[in-house]
Amino acid sequence: MNIKKECREAALRYLEHRERSAYEITSHLTSKGFSKQEIDEELMYLKELHYVDDERYCESHIRYAMRKGRGPLRIRYELKEKGVDEALIQQTLRQYFNRQTEKEIALAEATKILERNFGVSAEFENEILIDEKIIAKIGRRLASLGYESNVIYDIIGQLRR
Repeated sequence: MNIKKECREAALRYLEHRERSAYEITSHLTSKGFSKQEIDEELMYLKELHYVDDERYCESHIRYAMRKGRGPLRIRYELKEKGVDEALIQQTLRQYFNRQTEKEIALAEATKILERNFGVSAEFENEILIDEKIIAKIGRRLASLGYESNVIYDIIGQLRR
């Protein structure tokens, strides 16, 4: 089998299960021992066919991460790890997140924590006394999900009312 065909098959197998960024494809093919020229040619071919599209990948990842309750800081980090261009990340995050959206998703996550870990029903969360231990757990969880501190403080303030 010729090298070009091997490179293409390796790239297509790697794309078989989920969408990948150009950086991920390049890293994978490099680890398989293909030359930079072979990888560049294959990447150009995959982009022409729209099998690899970092803009689409970025949007798809943001929608997925939002469904998982992740905040913009964590999403930005994850996309940087996948080699997506910072300018593209910023631009796409602005399309999906504004202050209100971020607060709504963070509040939904805080409510899940109350329901899952403490048996507190969402309808009654304002009628009970939420102790500092629970507040701290919610704050840590929201921070780990990638929410900005001002959003976390707003949510905690809302829960304390």
